[in-house]
Amino acid sequence: MKKMLAFMLLGSALSASASSVSVNSINELIKKNNAGWIARENSISRMSDIEIKHLLGSTDRPTGNALFEERNKANEAMDWRNVNGVNWLGPVMNQGNCGSCVAFAAVATLEATYRINSTLPWLTPTFSPQQLFNCGGGACDYGWQPASAASMLKSKGIVDAACAPYESGSTGQDVQCKKSFCQNQLERTFKIAGSTTPSSWGGSATKVKEALKKGPLVTTLTVYEDFLLYSSGIYKSVSKKSVGGHAVSLVGFNDEGRYWIVRNSWGSDWGENGFIRVSYDDKSGIADSTWAYQTSAEDNYISIQSPTSHEYVSGAKNIQVALAKAAPSEVVITGESDTVNTVACQSANTNCELSVDTTALKDGRYEVYAKSNSKKSQVREFLVLNHEPNSTISFAGTTGVDLKKAQSGRIEFDIDVKANPVIPQKVTFYVEDSNGKILVKRVTDEVVEQMRLGFRTNTIPNGKYTIYYTAETPFNGGIVTAVSNKEVLTTQN
Repeated sequence: MKKMLAFMLLGSALSASASSVSVNSINELIKKNNAGWIARENSISRMSDIEIKHLLGSTDRPTGNALFEERNKANEAMDWRNVNGVNWLGPVMNQGNCGSCVAFAAVATLEATYRINSTLPWLTPTFSPQQLFNCGGGACDYGWQPASAASMLKSKGIVDAACAPYESGSTGQDVQCKKSFCQNQLERTFKIAGSTTPSSWGGSATKVKEALKKGPLVTTLTVYEDFLLYSSGIYKSVSKKSVGGHAVSLVGFNDEGRYWIVRNSWGSDWGENGFIRVSYDDKSGIADSTWAYQTSAEDNYISIQSPTSHEYVSGAKNIQVALAKAAPSEVVITGESDTVNTVACQSANTNCELSVDTTALKDGRYEVYAKSNSKKSQVREFLVLNHEPNSTISFAGTTGVDLKKAQSGRIEFDIDVKANPVIPQKVTFYVEDSNGKILVKRVTDEVVEQMRLGFRTNTIPNGKYTIYYTAETPFNGGIVTAVSNKEVLTTQN
């Protein structure tokens, strides 16, 4: 196994900026080297060093190609996205404007491991990367270590996503670790039974693959600048410049194609729907350092199937509960001022459903969980909205950004969202030309009241444009949209 190098993602660790990378030149190098993959412009193309740092965040950085042993070629394959027709992975997540990749890789791996070990395809846990990251010692500006994440999951544990929603991706700022992110935090905390490192102490690609057959793994890699531009195919770096260390979730392998299957945390519009296939022969060090989690078997599992996490509901809403063993269960809905306890199942069914009239509840945020005997499900949050929302959104340039003057490079905006009674579902940034044609549309779906988001002016030609934000809230089968102030942006790069 190649020697691991630890470093902080500051200064020389970010020796290159993707703004210096030409997609055409990368594709030419791919063709010249018969690398066989495709690069393209995407939502993270031409980022500044600061933005790249917030895409990465692992202080473990492997070197050289992975632990592949040609002599043990077995022509096996494993892909947790499709095992006997079941996708055991959760949706691809987006870490946003924070170097929290280690926490996202850990949560992605933990959620899949918990579900796989339960053998129940309908079990869909959601854990909090925010609490894990900031209570474990990570920070947006310098990242974290996968070994620390494994230790944190075992010693102190992690809460559900409803307890500590992710905010740092929208603000670029760390969230202070709290003893109580939510009510009943202690009983909502989950701990792993232990972890192993299949790549360490005589580890090999064979051991990594054997571990992968039991579930996904956290792994690290050195990111070269062409990795940012990956679109499709089996990736093998053709760039010489590295931009930092990164943590991802390793979810499979394919011996015939000679590649690892990796789940990234840059959203589903990057790569192959958020995934990348990395060649066994790639120099990034993928799979050279890995962590596997163990979860203890439980005597019963119970889960809220509907509403889904952060769903907007109105009128009559069906609450659906699934149980591994048939038993009477009770659904508990709590809000700031309303509590509803309803017996959901009295029969010997493992699936039950009840209808709740949300018009009897005040508009706002609620949490729901189910319990059967002494067993409780994970908490889900949802938002009741039976009256048209009243939201406003406004923005201004951050300190040093005077929109009356021509701008170049990356600039940032402070966004103020005022929402009554619930927070909007997403915020969208628009750039229009003089004819009203939309040239840029950037969506952020982790909305908080105070946000800080950036824009790269070098992604559009020099000139004058109209820029603005919208805040969108689902209501009554449609979308209610609040539009911000509109400003004129002059770009001069």
